[in-house]
Amino acid sequence: MSSAPAPAPHAFALAKIQPPRPRTSLVGRPALELALGTSLLQRRLTLLLAPAGYGKTSALARQIRWLPPGTALAWVSADEDDQLPRFLACLGRALEPHDLPWRVDPDALATLALGERGLRAVADELINALAGAEAARGLLVLDDVHRIADPQVFELLQWVIERLPARWGVAMASRLEPPLAMGRWRAAGELGEFRQYELRFNQDEVVALLAGAGLPADAGVARELLERTDGWAAGLRLNLSARPGGNGARAGVLTQRHLFDYLAAEVLDDMPAELRSFLLCCAVLPELTAARCARVSGSPHAARLLAEVERRGLFVSVLDADELTLRLHDLFRDFLEDRLQRECAGELPALLRRAAEGEDDLPRAVGYLARAGAWDEAAQAVAGRGAELLAIGGGPSLARMLALFPPAEFERRPELHFLRGLSCFPTFAFDTMLAAMQQAEAGFRAAGREAQAWRARAYACLAMENMAQTEVAARELPKLLALPLDDGTRAIVCFGAAWAAYAQARAADVAPWFAQMLQALERVPEPAVWDACFFHSLWVGMPGMDGLLERFGERATVLFGDTPTQLRAGVLHARVWLAFSAGRLDEAGHWLARADEDCRWLGRPRSVLTENHLAHTLIDAVGGRRDAAYAAALECRHDIAEHGSAPNRLTHECEAIFTHGRAAWILQDEATLRELDARLAQVPDPCGWAAADDGRRFSRAFVALVDGRLHDAQALLAPLAIDHEPSCFFPAAQATVLLADVRLRLGALDEAAATLRPWIARAMAGGSVGGALLCGWPVLQRLRDTRWGERLSTDQKAVLGRLAATLAPREDPAVRAARPGGAAARAPQDDDAAAPRGGRAQGLAGLSEREREVLARLAAGDSNKLIARGLELSPHTVKRHVANLLGKLGVETRGQAAARWRHGP
Repeated sequence: MSSAPAPAPHAFALAKIQPPRPRTSLVGRPALELALGTSLLQRRLTLLLAPAGYGKTSALARQIRWLPPGTALAWVSADEDDQLPRFLACLGRALEPHDLPWRVDPDALATLALGERGLRAVADELINALAGAEAARGLLVLDDVHRIADPQVFELLQWVIERLPARWGVAMASRLEPPLAMGRWRAAGELGEFRQYELRFNQDEVVALLAGAGLPADAGVARELLERTDGWAAGLRLNLSARPGGNGARAGVLTQRHLFDYLAAEVLDDMPAELRSFLLCCAVLPELTAARCARVSGSPHAARLLAEVERRGLFVSVLDADELTLRLHDLFRDFLEDRLQRECAGELPALLRRAAEGEDDLPRAVGYLARAGAWDEAAQAVAGRGAELLAIGGGPSLARMLALFPPAEFERRPELHFLRGLSCFPTFAFDTMLAAMQQAEAGFRAAGREAQAWRARAYACLAMENMAQTEVAARELPKLLALPLDDGTRAIVCFGAAWAAYAQARAADVAPWFAQMLQALERVPEPAVWDACFFHSLWVGMPGMDGLLERFGERATVLFGDTPTQLRAGVLHARVWLAFSAGRLDEAGHWLARADEDCRWLGRPRSVLTENHLAHTLIDAVGGRRDAAYAAALECRHDIAEHGSAPNRLTHECEAIFTHGRAAWILQDEATLRELDARLAQVPDPCGWAAADDGRRFSRAFVALVDGRLHDAQALLAPLAIDHEPSCFFPAAQATVLLADVRLRLGALDEAAATLRPWIARAMAGGSVGGALLCGWPVLQRLRDTRWGERLSTDQKAVLGRLAATLAPREDPAVRAARPGGAAARAPQDDDAAAPRGGRAQGLAGLSEREREVLARLAAGDSNKLIARGLELSPHTVKRHVANLLGKLGVETRGQAAARWRHGP
């Protein structure tokens, strides 16, 4: 049975995406409603722009009730702390009921924003999902937009609105004009604007208000009220409701400047003491429910008092929720908080602490505690639940919460430094990670928390290995192992020791360390620790590693299920190379396609993307897909150069360039080989990783081979052709087979056979053949066709034949044509042997059994929730299956996929 972690709580209060219910007492405003309704249905952007109290939210809430049946509506109420990640989380969840055909996990959009294309990539995914909706009309409503301070939100909205599908519109309500370039939309008639003039009440509407309040519908009174308030909805409301049945004229001249005093005298002081106290206490809450209000106010009568607030219509909106949920109007909430500060400021910290208790919205809870100055409780909340956010891609949200702490408070809390370090791991910001973990270690040790100090030092060692301090890490790790570590820390230390052995060319030591790591992990099913040990696919083929990697993958899948995570992506990449190592190229392609799906679904985080790029560079090259191989190689190198920290760049740049060069060799691209060899020679390697020098030597051998300098190539390859793999992607086996081919071309048939025999014997005993496949079709064809006589046995020759047959159908005709003498190296073609990354549709036959089950339900008209219930899956898993099957079928919408199912291939 899987013990996969339960879905993390929402990173925001659900009330933020629940539209308010319009009050039944609202008077009709025919002119406004007709114009607003037309704009919402026809315009790209509808903007309601006016100061507080002009009824923007009420107008929208009333209007959405009259939208045509089947309209897809997503409502988001903005808050002051809605930076981009939180805004995207709200928007994704608000759109969830409409079963959009997402190709990326909506929860991973914030991670996608950190990538190379940033907000444009997020906008593309959002636009494509909206375009695939089945609704005839869709509307995104963003309320209180003036609260958003993050410019990235508006940059994203500019991109989205500019390219919005024709069937969708956006509505915004704001006190301030949003920083959007709206001139072109205005000129094209695609912008509906409702400003203060359009939103103010006219005389007929004021008459209707008087009648609705049970007062005489006197035109003279209406005209006087209109003059005093200039049609301001909040001012009119205050005049009419300050005293039930009272005389509206008694308020005198009412302006926003006098509003707080007026509310105090005519509204708050006129309440029963119990209700007054209740409202003042609950003013710290953005949304009011009975449970929240009882917790904050301490009143056992919270439900009754909340109902009384609704009955009195005290400047609240009723949200469309299962339980009574009220949202205070901004003006009224600001007033109540002002009175609270004046009358009982000493009680505010305690109220904020109680508001934070039980709050599922972690950023909001930490915000309450920060306002209260309750830094101990805030730190405890972040430390207790921050790792939860990291597991679901919430690094940006965590960083925002950490930024709330004043420097003095942050510096003295090692748990916050530790969290900052952990948040750097998925983005490979190893320099920041090292500094944070070293500060965490010092703080934990000073506090006598030795176990936490040891874990921080273990993570610091991982960072050191990626930033030119491998020797330091290699000295520290044995010291840690001599301590009484818990299993989680021991696993991380052993993982670091395995990487130190790899970096120092102690290939035989990698597997023993990995085995100790795995033993410790199996005793501690802690997701965060397993997740830290995900990056190991590069060790496939090294001595003793393949069985351990298979065991790791099996155990991780049993423990944590089939949900896309960084950990699962690491398992899939390891399976890619295990299959490739065994010569099962179709299976390798299958696992790589699964890894692609996870990488995309997770928002292409750098930690997963690097492995993915390296795998595609070589495997696409072996498949003859030059453009795909080079695209992956160039993207990998660009990411390292432009987005990696300087130490991390120095650590990984050599490997990325060498992998690109190996692809160029497979594709016989002489110009690119020479260019990369020159580049590789210039890249410094202060880290001292032995693989870097081997890579340079190998690169020079490639150039010697294309130059026809066979003796030079032989001299360069001979030291690399050893009997075990010292580093990633089978360089020793590749060097051995290339060396045999060089000796064959030099006429040294006996030496060529002697070079091959030990390697073939290992292959026949179950060893890797991946290195031979990386030699390319011409080499394998030449070795297969050589008359070896008795130098090789029949079985040994058969191995060469099978390898040549495995590779022959996969070479791109363009590669053959570009090669000198390419016509002599002809091979049959099968263009569909392995589709390019993200490429051609596979049809129904390409769907897994589970995907076919989901598609059948989808074609029957089931929503994601019904499919999840019927197949006993989580809605999250259903969304991922829908994304996968849309890609495999080459369609954009659920309706198109359903049609393919009904009509067959």
